[in-house]
Amino acid sequence: MYLIFGKGKSGKAASKLLELRNLPHLLVDDKTPNWQSYLKSTSTVVVSPGIPPFHPLFGLSRNKELIGETELAYRFWKGSVVAITGTDGKSTTTRLVYLILKSYLSGVYEGGNIGRPFSEIVSQTSSGIAVLEVSSFQGYTLKTFRPSVGVFLNFAPDHLDWHRDLEDYLRGKYKIFLQQREGDLLFLNGWQEEVKKTPSRAKKLLFGKGGEIEIRSDGWVYFEGEKLFEWKKLKIKGIHNAWNSAVASAVGRIFGVPPKVIREVLYEFRGLPYRLQYLGDFKGLKVYNDSKSTTPNALKMALQSFDKKVVLIFGGKDKGADFTPLRELFKKRVKVAIAYGENGDKLVETFKDCVPTERVKTLEEALRLAKGKVAKGDILLFSPASASFDQFKSYEERGKIFEKLVKEIF
Repeated sequence: MYLIFGKGKSGKAASKLLELRNLPHLLVDDKTPNWQSYLKSTSTVVVSPGIPPFHPLFGLSRNKELIGETELAYRFWKGSVVAITGTDGKSTTTRLVYLILKSYLSGVYEGGNIGRPFSEIVSQTSSGIAVLEVSSFQGYTLKTFRPSVGVFLNFAPDHLDWHRDLEDYLRGKYKIFLQQREGDLLFLNGWQEEVKKTPSRAKKLLFGKGGEIEIRSDGWVYFEGEKLFEWKKLKIKGIHNAWNSAVASAVGRIFGVPPKVIREVLYEFRGLPYRLQYLGDFKGLKVYNDSKSTTPNALKMALQSFDKKVVLIFGGKDKGADFTPLRELFKKRVKVAIAYGENGDKLVETFKDCVPTERVKTLEEALRLAKGKVAKGDILLFSPASASFDQFKSYEERGKIFEKLVKEIF
């Protein structure tokens, strides 16, 4: 019997998949009275990605097979998988790969951490191309999962409130590609040694200087010497998005999508909500909503996307990250910093001697304070670099509320 632990989106999708296959299972969570007693008659435990490895379930399931919802779905999947991971940029790259493949091929599905559980796709069809965003949480519980094409975009400290340490976080990423074989492909960040060293038997292709994917001085992105697109024609901002687009276009070429079709998709793509999203010009003030920014690395990429100093609002629930490497960048790119939320004191302490930094409690207070600090021609950037769970249910809710408040206040 299967025991599914976690009644969120992943748990419910796993339950439906097993139901359709007439496989006995129970769906439980921490609120289920005496859930531990069901482990006796369980052969396989399916754990949701939100359950951290220090939860009692992991210890109690030591003599059982313990897998995640992504692994469960894969066992019933007959098609191919493109698996995309990285500390930052994975949702944007997943969406781009999906749009590029879908524009030319049939039977292409998008899922995983981006929103739709893999089990939900497998409940509707068992073949095709599944383009999956895979998090380290999901990677942690993979066993037989084998992507024919893998992408590991970047690696930076994150989720240290969930993983035991940085090495544990990296192991979660590595496991995504561990079952790849010769004939499979793996795109890797050529600048980062820990990414380049990803254990996999797949053929490794690098993006960056000297790699198979490169951005040349003529402004074009090349893959194995072939011109793909001009990165300055993209509607999404920042060099990090040029690289996300470059990797997505290379995956497209692997699947036979012509460069002309790839260009059409890339030049039309306006980005996912809350990823450095331009909200508009408010009486000469340009406002950007980067609520998806939950790491210092994401904030770094956001700041590097502008060629002038910004008024920054940041903060939220701390994930154990170190912000000190951003101090020099703050001096160059931040005019005023306004910290709010649970980790506001830590942020003020880190940056107060670099740039004028002020502390408030809520996002609304931050915006009202910002209104008095901005002038015509300024940029207001909301890039929290922290989780949302101190004051919001999700980064989406945080992003929606920011947008609503901007329209009310400015």
